[in-house]
Amino acid sequence: MIFRFDLYSGRRNPIWQLSPAAGKLIFELINDSGLLAVLPRTPFPSRLGYRGLNIILPPDIVLKYHVSPWINLSADSRIDHTVFFRELAAIAWMADFLGLKGFYETLQKIKEILQKAGGGSGGKKPPPIYGPCAFETVPFDAAPWNDPAFKPTNNCYAYAANQRKMYSDKPQPGIGSGAMFSDVTGVEVAAAAKRDGAHDVGDCFPDSEAPRNLVALVIWPGEDYHWYRKHPDCWGHKPGSTDARNVDSSGVIITNPQSCDRGPYTEFTGYMLLPKSLKVAA
Repeated sequence: MIFRFDLYSGRRNPIWQLSPAAGKLIFELINDSGLLAVLPRTPFPSRLGYRGLNIILPPDIVLKYHVSPWINLSADSRIDHTVFFRELAAIAWMADFLGLKGFYETLQKIKEILQKAGGGSGGKKPPPIYGPCAFETVPFDAAPWNDPAFKPTNNCYAYAANQRKMYSDKPQPGIGSGAMFSDVTGVEVAAAAKRDGAHDVGDCFPDSEAPRNLVALVIWPGEDYHWYRKHPDCWGHKPGSTDARNVDSSGVIITNPQSCDRGPYTEFTGYMLLPKSLKVAA
């Protein structure tokens, strides 16, 4: 049994493959909870933070019980997630999944997110000051980014740089320059982006680097990063492998990334400039 959590925007999502014994225990829990009666038809929501869980069942269970080989547990489904994850965490703790470090901790983390249920990013902040440097914007257009051929591996970093390509995996700050960030902090992620070619918002690029993208970096403390890109009349972003959009986690068009609803991404690092020559992948 394989668990794939749709959780992060920038970083790769956590994936665990469970032992047959652990898989059997969890399948019994899934069956008892009624998930098989309502899934896999529920789509995942479009927002930052936990969006859902994809469960891939082993062939022996699929054949024995005549069920779908995969289950999608959307964060917005009618299943009581807090109860389900509490029971799942109890099984994880009792089974002591050997070699699956972090599985129990991830379940606890998602439980906390669900309990807070969209706490937002705090109160209103003053209008942003972008500094003296020139930058270019293009009208917001999600369609190219949501093309099924590009959507799975183009994440918020690719979107921020406006570099839509057929990547093998999500681009990560620092990968293009050979030294990825070592910790998920604003300082580390910003420094990694600078190694790729980014500048602080007040450090100007020449016109030869146009289009120069004005972007904003935010952090889910200790867990993940996320980027927004400025458009003429809004800010756009692409959370992980989900759709590109210009609305926040409350469905409101983003005019200020400092004050929009960012879910668990509560730390606003600041604004940066990403030039044409930025290298987002090796």
